[in-house]
Amino acid sequence: IGITPMIAMAHRLHSLGKDFELHYSCKSRTTAGFLNDLVNASWADKVHLHFSDEGSRADLNQLFSATKTFYHIYVCGPERFMNAVLDAAEKAGFADENLHREYFSVPEVPGYINHDFKLKLARSGKEIVVPAEKSAAEALIDNGIHVDIKCSDGLCGVCACGLIEGDVEHRDFVLSKKDRQEKIILCSSRAANKDGMITIDL
Repeated sequence: IGITPMIAMAHRLHSLGKDFELHYSCKSRTTAGFLNDLVNASWADKVHLHFSDEGSRADLNQLFSATKTFYHIYVCGPERFMNAVLDAAEKAGFADENLHREYFSVPEVPGYINHDFKLKLARSGKEIVVPAEKSAAEALIDNGIHVDIKCSDGLCGVCACGLIEGDVEHRDFVLSKKDRQEKIILCSSRAANKDGMITIDL
């Protein structure tokens, strides 16, 4: 559920002495997990609980208007909820690169068509053909190049790699618009055109 990655982040931020707020929205206390963990955490004063059936639903516009726009916002939960949070943050003036989401599962995607394309490794100049039935990550691994992979769906960002040149069809759900100018998610994204060439920082 959406609160679990936030609890891990909160523990880490607290251990680093960083300032943060954790807002937890649910329909009711009975449907909210980990409440005992939250109220007993050493950072419990940072927790704000919002329950619809108690009339304490989070007012996103008010929340973000009172938050400095250079802060980063992280959200996890159902897609509709995440979209509402990030839309409100964007309207409040937060930059796209400061907005982060984590999906439960792969959202609906367009009917992508895979084509063969090439990867060029900037450090060696080597070129690797990526066939339509394989991802860039798989092609690199087949050629003896180690790539860390976790989700294989473009959700987590573990396999992000520097993008130096090339027209990319970004299919991930993790990079911001700014990130996509200089990064590619190797498990999901591909060259935008058949037989295209992408140069990556490897």
